[in-house]
Amino acid sequence: MKAYTGLIAFYCVKIVLLMYIGFQLQPIHWPGHLLMILTIIGPVMLLFSVPLFTPDRYRKWVSPALLFLTTFWMYAHLLYYRFYEDFMTLTILLQIGNVGGLSRSTWELFSPWDLLLFLDIFVVGWVLFKKETFQLPPKKWYLGVASLLTITMLAAGLLYKPYVLKENYNRTQFVQTMSLFTYQLFDVGHSIRSPLFKWMSDPRDAEPMQAHVKEQEKEMTEWFGEAEGMNVVFIGLESVQNFVLDLEVDGQEVTPFLNKIKNESFYFSNLYEQTAQGKSSDAEFMIDTGLYPLDGGSVFVRRPDNAFHGLPEILGNYQSAVFHGNERSFWNRTEMYDTLGYDRFFSERDYKVTEENSINYGLEDHHFFEQSIPTLKELDTPYLAKFITLTNHFPFLLHEEDQTFETDVTSEPVVNRYLSTVHYLDQSVETFIEKLQEQEMYENTMFILYGDHYGVSTEYEDGLFELLDQPETTFSHIKNQRVPVLIHIPGLQGEVFDEIAGQIDIRATVLHLLGKRSANYMSFSENLLTREHDAFVTFRNGNYISESTMYVKGQCLDTEKGTPLSNQACEKGRSKARSELQLSDQVIKGDWLRYKE
Repeated sequence: MKAYTGLIAFYCVKIVLLMYIGFQLQPIHWPGHLLMILTIIGPVMLLFSVPLFTPDRYRKWVSPALLFLTTFWMYAHLLYYRFYEDFMTLTILLQIGNVGGLSRSTWELFSPWDLLLFLDIFVVGWVLFKKETFQLPPKKWYLGVASLLTITMLAAGLLYKPYVLKENYNRTQFVQTMSLFTYQLFDVGHSIRSPLFKWMSDPRDAEPMQAHVKEQEKEMTEWFGEAEGMNVVFIGLESVQNFVLDLEVDGQEVTPFLNKIKNESFYFSNLYEQTAQGKSSDAEFMIDTGLYPLDGGSVFVRRPDNAFHGLPEILGNYQSAVFHGNERSFWNRTEMYDTLGYDRFFSERDYKVTEENSINYGLEDHHFFEQSIPTLKELDTPYLAKFITLTNHFPFLLHEEDQTFETDVTSEPVVNRYLSTVHYLDQSVETFIEKLQEQEMYENTMFILYGDHYGVSTEYEDGLFELLDQPETTFSHIKNQRVPVLIHIPGLQGEVFDEIAGQIDIRATVLHLLGKRSANYMSFSENLLTREHDAFVTFRNGNYISESTMYVKGQCLDTEKGTPLSNQACEKGRSKARSELQLSDQVIKGDWLRYKE
């Protein structure tokens, strides 16, 4: 029995070390540390009750098998967390078939130190098989203690974080407060319950959302209808963060073209990415619908049969098309684009893709734009065209002949490669715009260039802090989550907007410039051209940032200086973020837009 108790204690210590060293979780206050340690014990004891109900001849196999399976399960979470800064959900696991192609970047996330996670399995297995007898504790006593510990610590977690269940989308907070094991069970139950929302909803449920829309500002500006009747071209700048604009490395600009065109555009310099587990597809979804991403998984995969008011539907007389040099099935785009109302989807199969002109996830950006122009020229005008770039995707690879910006300015190779691929993307966009000018496809077109999500994850952020000479703080981290958004209308004078904003607001801004009143459609998008006061950005994990305060990673901070504030100073903002996210989830899960004509 002592050996079995020692096994459980050893495994609990292993998990605690993984939480602190692997996931780098750092609760703010000492009760948080205590909870993160103690909430592990009960679930682990329950997990290791399995051998108590196993026949004697299989018992020696069960414990090592449990060790291996749970270690592999935690390691999968760790790899996912290293890039996505989030814990996996059941919906992510179920949609792997729709988001395939990640294997090439997964290898970058491995570390030789990871082997230590599995070393103990062989040691414990050898010890257990060497012992001739394998004494177990009494079943009733053991289960009673395990259940009591689990219930007690979960109750303590709820007392410490009363909103932890309501804010289940904040998975890091949930794991710190309730343990990774409890989170996974809760997530499975939440995922199973989710489809019921649609079956149980009725037209009256949509009233809160309609009321929310009526409260939004409907102020007009001098730019209302400035781009009416013009073609609309979206260019998704894969993984581009705002810090690269105007950045010089070794005397060379990283993004010379973006630096130039932003002076001739509406440039939103303080705009934050708001994607979740759907990453690029989440950015597309927000821009098309003005709704937040789901609390788990991607809307593109989970809700392609819903009714949505996408931009193609609103711009009814526009021919709409999406251009992307990757597989059609990635993020279930084929089905979702049809739902959103796009007329055409040009994917990898519509391009000439060879080993020489492709790398990483597909067609290189320069060749992608070059091959797209003839097809774009054939579209009926006015058109709505969306271009999704690929090359600047983790792990940021380039062919040697495309390397025009090599640097070792930081000690982190991933950051150095990122600067090179961003520079390549910048050149590709410049060439694309120049060729549109040559073929007289430029003047009557409004261009929206937007960064879709971060490129440098927390795992490699040390190199980013080194590059930007920043302190390694939560405040620096959140500031680096800004992405560039430029709206370029040829001939229109540029202007910089420094107000706090989010990606979800791109939709309302574009509709305003096209002369469309976005208040007629259910969305959370607000016009960036009128956003001067009470600016507020909600993140999918329940964090937020406003003009005065921000709540990030369990900390309440002053927005301007980054100094700590009391959690009470952020309570109003957290409540607002919570309400918006819950309402958006209800709209999507209940498919409320089917009731809106």
